[in-house]
Amino acid sequence: MKKKLLSIAALLCITFSLSALPGFTSFIPDNAGEYVYYRDTTFNRESYIGILMYDESSFQIRYIAPQNDTDKLPAKEIALLITINPKSDFWDMTGENILSTLLPDSDDTDIVNYLHDILYEFSARRIKAGEIQTDKKDISDSYNQFGGNVHIIYDARIPLFNIRTILNEKGQKVFDCVTIGTIKSSEDTTFSDFSGITKNTTTVKKETRKAAKSKTYSYENRSVTLDETWNQELENCWTLGNESLITMSTLPKASDDKTLNDLFIIRKLLESSEGYYVDFQNCEISYQQSKDSWKIITTSFFPEKNTYIFMTKLLNRNKEGNFDYFSMSTFQTAYQKTPAYFDKIVKSYK
Repeated sequence: MKKKLLSIAALLCITFSLSALPGFTSFIPDNAGEYVYYRDTTFNRESYIGILMYDESSFQIRYIAPQNDTDKLPAKEIALLITINPKSDFWDMTGENILSTLLPDSDDTDIVNYLHDILYEFSARRIKAGEIQTDKKDISDSYNQFGGNVHIIYDARIPLFNIRTILNEKGQKVFDCVTIGTIKSSEDTTFSDFSGITKNTTTVKKETRKAAKSKTYSYENRSVTLDETWNQELENCWTLGNESLITMSTLPKASDDKTLNDLFIIRKLLESSEGYYVDFQNCEISYQQSKDSWKIITTSFFPEKNTYIFMTKLLNRNKEGNFDYFSMSTFQTAYQKTPAYFDKIVKSYK
């Protein structure tokens, strides 16, 4: 259990790559292995579309519909390996390998064509959108696949085409980002294993923790106040049994451009990694201008054990322009029992 907490609190790799998609230059350069998954409501069943970039000329697009026991529908998956001409100024597909078995007398061929259309349309619309240097750029457009007149919400933190959400005329989300991430190697199956993020419906009875003697711990120029039930594992790492993990560190600047730097680091903090998925739809991000600091709250789903980790991350800019970084990862059931206890610890960070 402690290993799981440690894995999700691993240090960030603050580096840019040179990968790019045809026809536009992303404000945040995409790294090889980055992916995005969307919930697509145009299907009659729960459905997701995922797009993964292996490198600037190789991509995978995947359709997945989880098993539906209520309607007695088996899981359906269709995945395509696509190659493109990276020197083209538009989406110029040069090859395709269908990674799944297409069933006769089914809609599988229609889905393959739909996946092709997604890539061509997303590329063309992203090129037309121009610069995306913010977490929200709303562009009105006409898109027949999604019912006609739509609003496409672009977000620089979303990898590849920067599309976060598509809203129909009624303002309903018809296509919406559910998670972003990066696969670390060819053995990392996080992208191909995705079948949705199950919501935690467990009801937990709140408890009162017994008072314990408190102690303030410092790391470099920051401090946090804990009690004697916490154990200091390293100079900058503390654990509360198998329930919670706190780390403190410094994140160097990724760019001298403050906006680019912040959006890039926030993207990395929101990305899923091997074995778990960050619930993008329910993350909370706030900026406090007076302190030049960010607060990010996320929930990560570990499908193998059907567990959830609640994570609070604080980014405070220091005099050198780097971020002093605080993170607390807690199993969600433990957090729900005594939320005030854990929130008080976060507030003690100075």
